[in-house]
Amino acid sequence: MEVTELTITAVGSEGQGIGALPSGKTCFVPGVFPGEVCEVRIESETSKYAVAEATKLVKESPDRTAPFIPADRVSGGLPFASLSYEAQLKIKQTRVRDCLLRIGGFDKALIDGVMKPIMAADDPSRYRNHMQYAVRDGRIGLLCAKSDELGSYDGKLIEYEIFGKIKKAVEDVFNRAPTRLFDGLVLRGSLRTNEILAELTSSSSQTHEVAIRDAKQYIASTGLNDAIKKTCETDGFRLNGLLFRISPNKVSKRTRTGVRTIIEGVDHYDEIFCGRKFRIKAGSFFQVNTAQAEKLAGKASEACSGANVIYDLYCGCGTLGLAVKQKGQSLLGIEVVPEAVASAKINRSLALSEDEASECEFICKDVLKTDFNSLIKSGKIKAPDCVIVDPPRKGLDIGVIKKITELDAPYVCYISCDPATLARDLKMLTRDYEIREVTPADLFPNASHVECVVLMSRDGARL
Repeated sequence: MEVTELTITAVGSEGQGIGALPSGKTCFVPGVFPGEVCEVRIESETSKYAVAEATKLVKESPDRTAPFIPADRVSGGLPFASLSYEAQLKIKQTRVRDCLLRIGGFDKALIDGVMKPIMAADDPSRYRNHMQYAVRDGRIGLLCAKSDELGSYDGKLIEYEIFGKIKKAVEDVFNRAPTRLFDGLVLRGSLRTNEILAELTSSSSQTHEVAIRDAKQYIASTGLNDAIKKTCETDGFRLNGLLFRISPNKVSKRTRTGVRTIIEGVDHYDEIFCGRKFRIKAGSFFQVNTAQAEKLAGKASEACSGANVIYDLYCGCGTLGLAVKQKGQSLLGIEVVPEAVASAKINRSLALSEDEASECEFICKDVLKTDFNSLIKSGKIKAPDCVIVDPPRKGLDIGVIKKITELDAPYVCYISCDPATLARDLKMLTRDYEIREVTPADLFPNASHVECVVLMSRDGARL
């Protein structure tokens, strides 16, 4: 295929470089950065844009920190791994601003007035408390973006050091006793409580009973559990539990669901977050960057400081609401997943004193289907002074936005993991609310994702 020279001028939402082909058509190229010139080979093309692979770097960016590697050989979802941290932060700050201007349609002067500098990580390396590895032919690592093969990545960029050591210990067992029983390894843990949770995964089509039996027999006969436990103990950690999960399809793999069995120990570990103790169960959501998530919670707490009643919509296992709640404040958490609500109730008793715990309630409901006004009028719940929303990447349903505005709370805090859907939702929310602050937060150094905390108020209420 024809090779074309391309100048990279911008960065896409997934961290890919963007340039214009001689025809003027936009071209997306993974693995290259603004200011670089590269030779590219077109891989696919539509009437509106093209996707290409960089085959050679002609001119290098001064922000590049490592030699160019073709994108198809890099794994781990780390498009910025070869870019200086300062340049990463600038790109993420710019992306949030551009989405608010382009998608939200907000006035430039307004956005420049409310945007705060991005909350950078104190240490952009070894920050992930949760790693999902693939297992291929006895090797453990991260998959390449374009294949089912393991690629190259620098563990120091993302994973806790203990995770790398556990991974090596498991690989040694697999090399000594080859098996195709497992296709994944999930490691979660805390550097504050020194507790580790390990989970082997399988996409086996066998009956669950047979797959579980075979996994237990392999683990017992090879001493795999003891190998992980010894590795943890050598570095001052404790293996809380070893689990086995069967996730036979893409949905169960993505959502970390399926048939989960405890091989030994328990199905959770404890974390200290914002000075409070939380229990993190296997399969449950918890921000992967504990230290940065605390900064995010600190910013969210500014919207709640004067509130008597706080609503935490999409509360998950309750960590955010319980982290920002202060003594005397009432907290209502709403979550549609029953297991998450059960975890939130456990965390309520772990994180708070008995008196404070009595001020918190978690209910299992779909936010979209909840008739808040009827519940408030009946006296079952109190009207909120502040509403916290932390929705999934797809953002808020228009019906949820309507419910938020009908609640008429003086303050709203919107925590977003996608600037594009955030901008879309703010466009509707600002019919009733005024944006006070927009603060990006870098919870994923070396990756393209960026979180954001937006504080809003209505009727002239000040933060």
